[in-house]
Amino acid sequence: MDYILNNLHFIVTHVPIALLIFSFVFDLIALIFKKRDWHSAGMLCMIVGALGTVAAVLTGPSPWRNPLVVPHELYARLTMFLAIVLAIVRVGLLIWKKLELGRNPIYLIGALAAVILVSYTGHLGGQMVHRPMTGVPGSGPGTGPGQGPGASGVGAPAAANGQASAK
Repeated sequence: MDYILNNLHFIVTHVPIALLIFSFVFDLIALIFKKRDWHSAGMLCMIVGALGTVAAVLTGPSPWRNPLVVPHELYARLTMFLAIVLAIVRVGLLIWKKLELGRNPIYLIGALAAVILVSYTGHLGGQMVHRPMTGVPGSGPGTGPGQGPGASGVGAPAAANGQASAK
């Protein structure tokens, strides 16, 4: 249970990434193939994706742990704000005006902006979690602090383990 609580942000964060992208894709499919039911799928994905952005922001890491969190958090909050506005406007217009917004070009541009924001936010988060591959053994993905074999000392360079290299 501690594992889930300690890693809740990393678990929850995939909900808005997937659903905001699929919301846009479903609305495009509905527009291209003139299938109204796909707009319903797009709206449902936007609503759940917007709720997912709230959960991802609330469970996000503390800026004290990593200085790269600040830009990541900024883009996460922008994504959250845009997704909430899009979901509220879309549901509101459907309820009060019986207007499906999924085919509106202005809405689609906003949804595309949400896709770009959530993608860039995920990219920034990935840069914080995964070190780039530099060709040095033990420096690839999964060998960062607390990850993979490097955490236990197996497969990591001696300097990374805090051990002096023997000559």
